Amino acid sequence: MQTPEETRELKDVTIRARETSPGRFEANFRPTSPTHPARHGFTVDTRRGARGKTLAQVLDWAERYWRQNYPA
Repeated sequence: MQTPEETRELKDVTIRARETSPGRFEANFRPTSPTHPARHGFTVDTRRGARGKTLAQVLDWAERYWRQNYPA
């Protein structure tokens, strides 16, 4: 079975949201800059604060999270 996922590519980061099991999600952040403090990427899942009930909601949450923690 294939894991549902969606990707959002922004100017400074690529965000991939996946549904790991029904109702549980994770958002993976991969900055585009090789000198960014989080250049190796990181993941936030529902146990660590990711919010949303659909992949689109999780992607919206992840984009807001990125902008709040790593403003342009």
